[in-house]
Amino acid sequence: APKKTPYTSGALLGASQEHQKILKNMSFEVPIGATADVKELEYIAALIQTTHDDNESFVDASIDARDIKYHLMSRYGIQISKEQVSKIILSGLAGEDDCLDLCEVVAALMIPLLRKIVRDDRLKLEDNPSERWSESNSKGIDEQGSPKTKQNNEEFRDEEKVKESLFHEEVSTKEILSVVIKNILVLATGSPEPQPLTKELVHGIFAAFDEKSLVGNDELVSEMIAAASGGALSEDSEGGTVLFDIHAFARALTSDILLYDPSVENRFTTNYADAFSNVPNERERKLSNNASNNVSEVEGSEGIAPQEAVKKALNIVKDDAVDGLSDTVIANTEYGKITKVFTFSTLDLTIDNQRSRLHIVFVIFGFIVFFLRYIYMNEVGIIVRESCGGDGFGCTVARNVLQWTILMLLLCISGPIIISLLDSGNDVHRRSFLDVFIGVAAVFVFIIFPLIPELQFRTPLVSTDFEDSDLIRTFYLVIFIMLATTYMYFQCTSAIRVLFSDETISRSKILSRALVGSITRDERDFKQAAIFKVNRMMGNAYKLHQQDRPIGSTNTHDLALLNYNKISGKTEPAADFYGIWKSFFNKDLSRKEGIWIQSRVWAGMISQLLFTIVVVIIFGYFFSSLIDSYESTFFGEQICNASFDVANCTAPGFNGINPGFIACTEVILEGSECNSSPVELGVLEALCEFIPLNPLTNQTVCDSTRVFSFEEIFATVTGENIQQGDCQAQVTVCFTYAFDDNVQRAACVLGINPSVLSLPYRFEGPMCKNISLISDVLDSKPIFFRQAEELFNDLSDTILPDRWMLEFAAIVGLIVGVIVGLSIFVHYLPSTVYTILKFRCGVLGSLRDPGFKKYRSNLVDVVYILGLIMWGTGASILLAVVVVAGVSFLIVWEVTRKFLLDIIAILIGVISTIALRSILVAIVGKTNYTAFYRKRPWVGNISGVALECWHLALTVYYTFVRVVLLLISALLYAARVDKPFMADDVGTFGSVDLDKYPTIYRKGLLSAEAHRHPYIERLGFLYLLKIKHGSNFATTSGSVWRLLFVFSLMPWLRKYRIANDDDLPEGLLLQKLAIKSDTKYEQIILQQQQEIRMLREENRELGEGDDSKNNNKADELDDEGSQHSKNVAVIIGEDDE
Repeated sequence: APKKTPYTSGALLGASQEHQKILKNMSFEVPIGATADVKELEYIAALIQTTHDDNESFVDASIDARDIKYHLMSRYGIQISKEQVSKIILSGLAGEDDCLDLCEVVAALMIPLLRKIVRDDRLKLEDNPSERWSESNSKGIDEQGSPKTKQNNEEFRDEEKVKESLFHEEVSTKEILSVVIKNILVLATGSPEPQPLTKELVHGIFAAFDEKSLVGNDELVSEMIAAASGGALSEDSEGGTVLFDIHAFARALTSDILLYDPSVENRFTTNYADAFSNVPNERERKLSNNASNNVSEVEGSEGIAPQEAVKKALNIVKDDAVDGLSDTVIANTEYGKITKVFTFSTLDLTIDNQRSRLHIVFVIFGFIVFFLRYIYMNEVGIIVRESCGGDGFGCTVARNVLQWTILMLLLCISGPIIISLLDSGNDVHRRSFLDVFIGVAAVFVFIIFPLIPELQFRTPLVSTDFEDSDLIRTFYLVIFIMLATTYMYFQCTSAIRVLFSDETISRSKILSRALVGSITRDERDFKQAAIFKVNRMMGNAYKLHQQDRPIGSTNTHDLALLNYNKISGKTEPAADFYGIWKSFFNKDLSRKEGIWIQSRVWAGMISQLLFTIVVVIIFGYFFSSLIDSYESTFFGEQICNASFDVANCTAPGFNGINPGFIACTEVILEGSECNSSPVELGVLEALCEFIPLNPLTNQTVCDSTRVFSFEEIFATVTGENIQQGDCQAQVTVCFTYAFDDNVQRAACVLGINPSVLSLPYRFEGPMCKNISLISDVLDSKPIFFRQAEELFNDLSDTILPDRWMLEFAAIVGLIVGVIVGLSIFVHYLPSTVYTILKFRCGVLGSLRDPGFKKYRSNLVDVVYILGLIMWGTGASILLAVVVVAGVSFLIVWEVTRKFLLDIIAILIGVISTIALRSILVAIVGKTNYTAFYRKRPWVGNISGVALECWHLALTVYYTFVRVVLLLISALLYAARVDKPFMADDVGTFGSVDLDKYPTIYRKGLLSAEAHRHPYIERLGFLYLLKIKHGSNFATTSGSVWRLLFVFSLMPWLRKYRIANDDDLPEGLLLQKLAIKSDTKYEQIILQQQQEIRMLREENRELGEGDDSKNNNKADELDDEGSQHSKNVAVIIGEDDE
């Protein structure tokens, strides 16, 4: 028996053996083998279908003309009607049906694979097609379909390692074709031996697979026979009729798909360029020559002539930009013209129709920076406030509505304009110097010119003239210079790309690396992914035909179904966190699984890194400034030196009581920071009458703008026998009337703290009691002021933290902020990949899940994604820094340290009892429980009640911990829109979803999958080839042969078959199936009946002994004839079994 091979899905869906144990806690389980393939086929059907009003027609996984029409428009901008889809595309790929079922989808997906099994010239089965294609691509043909040079041969040698191996790595083409054809022959004739390919045999094959609707189509049957017979060699025939053997089967599968060029699978080009390439392959050149000899034949075809296709393709791929916004005709068929419309591909963030992903990502960041820098909302706010000057609630609402409306209009109008202009020249289809010129001009207008001082301007909405600090100005200058340099590099590569043809670029290692573009490279990887996935699907199916196969068995149809049922419930762990990142760096993520990450998601992930850096820098600067301000306020030296002579002071009084301050002239202020801040209006009104008159004008200073307020500045008393620091008075407000460099002369009010509840009596120093004026003021201090001052001083000594406490809290908070930002970044890609894989393998429902419909509506919601990723990350980092820094400070602060230590002691006590409980529960559980049942009920009852009573107290702790953990989780998941934080049935109240953003994120992923999934991309390419070649490619007869191939190799897919069995009357069906088989077996029966009659005549002539012997032989012949009659009944369908 063949060696058993483990069922694994390969690539990301199959984990290596050494990681199995780890993955149990790090990943999720996925179906294996063919089961996973079926789930993925259902998934792509759910993605492609455009309506779900009729649930029955939705879950049958069919793809109709409407679905294909909208797919071509959304993906390629191709304008085509449903009638044209039915007549040109479905006519051939769907056989005689009006839609594609999953069986026909798989048959279509096989076309590129089957195309490689025959030679181009004589439709002869290749001995080793995999080797031939590998050698041709590694030696003579490069990725652009041109001869390789010695220079670039080494460059692509490593990339050739991902080339396809036909069907399966360890199985030859002939082996798998042999299994398929033997199953077909056994089911149709009862024998695996090759049979003459006749209409009767084809009818029998249809009947074996229950394709009754095809039996009555004699034209189709004739075409199928012709496809298998065309160009057959003499050794394949017998008596003038071609034998239905492996070679004839290969011809039948491939005779109509020779226009498919396998070399496009290794080109750095898009599917659209591959379909309408300006370099026709050998088969197209032959068709072109034939067309030139018979013009009328070409004009009557459904497609367009190859010469015209080449001409039009040249205009589309290279000179489309010249036509501006006009439509381009890509096919002129008898059913009408098919056009490609202008779609603003550079703004397409759903399927990323740009050439370079980095270009569009930098353009998005450029717009964000431009908006933050130049959209001047301050003056907009002034205009809004002037529109409604009242302070009532109505005016406040009106102002906010107006301001947000203006902001909306600014962003909605400026965004598309700036992004489209800066990204001009990055279109994957358009190649024009005009686009490059527009892009370069946009760089100068939006990036460079606003930096030039002579060109700066100010308007109510947009302004480039700001009064900023040098630090902010330098920061923006560096950012804009970096952006301008990056944009100019991309535009230079776009200009060079216009100068050179694809063939020239492909021959140069430097040009190919610089000019191809990251998204175009990804499209090439997705071609490889389609190859890998189809090969894997074939390999998984082939394994089911070989697993536990008895020696000498020729029919594996039933065995494959049995093995499929055996693995239906089996699962395996998907790739882990590290495996996802490894597959990203080694390109397996795109080359094998074909997972497309949208540019908006990449922009969001890059913004997470940038936000991490920016938030840390901002918070570091904030914490540093805060700590310096704190230290200078409470412990630092004064930056403004003030002094006064008591002789120039007076002590105002109210009814003989001094309010706690003095007024002085000739106060000397020395230092650059003495004019700290303008005085508040309330303070000025209260104290201006006590400020001495201006000595120069002898006028009051109440209306002066040169009155300043001071915080924590103390003026020293000067005079005879008074030393520095003997007595100081806090400076409250001053009016400066004389300047001399950094020395000012002012009239001031001293003794009141203007910032702390306007506390008076702020005189400090051991000699203040010896100065009569100040002593009189202090003696008038009320008793409650004395007590409050003493309490305040005691609290200040106790409460004020040391500098190291603040620094410790800041450092811990910043470190945690960095960790949170990096953690969000590194988990986004694996989480996104996990979500896609879960949909593909059925862990998250699609086709048969009613909840899948919510992802198919309101697709415009995906515009939330970029902003949510960006600002959500900033919010998570901000909250993490603040919370962790605050908790860290509380831990080391003397005031709260004891309280926290008490809490920690309580937690230690609780944890110790929890540890004891865990030990007891483990012992009781192991000795008393087996699954849901108790071995000793009395032990379980007593221990259960005891533990439950204990937990009445213990669950207080659990509740507290749960709340804390939920808050921490919510804190970390604020930026994780990629993954639901709440369960599906939590937070949903009717149509209101409290956390709808993970659903929106999935909508974005599914939208990209509906355009970029490797299977869907391959189907789209086949649609394009049908548009180009019409009936010359993928005919009905060839599609039916490939459908039979699918039936035989993957019989479990037949449940998805949608066929019309009502077209053919039952009588005609029986007549068609009995044409030859009935006649053949009737003759055998007549011969045997004649032999029976002759034997009976002999019996009458012979004796009684011989009569018994001959009767036995007659009975044997009679039984044999009856058996043949049963065989006939089986063939014509009379025997239901």
